Amino acid sequence: MLPFAFEWHWDIGHIIFFGLFYGVISVVFGTLTLTILKTILDLWDGVIHSPDH
Repeated sequence: MLPFAFEWHWDIGHIIFFGLFYGVISVVFGTLTLTILKTILDLWDGVIHSPDH
């Protein structure tokens, strides 16, 4: 069953699972957003990193 189905019943297992799931998804997308933002700002400022090898 899906959360938008009428037969869905919230219980402690669903609350814990979706809480952890959305927490992990938030961290992943937040990290990607910050990385993209930093890359755009570095490119805008003309910062070029040379490779170490």
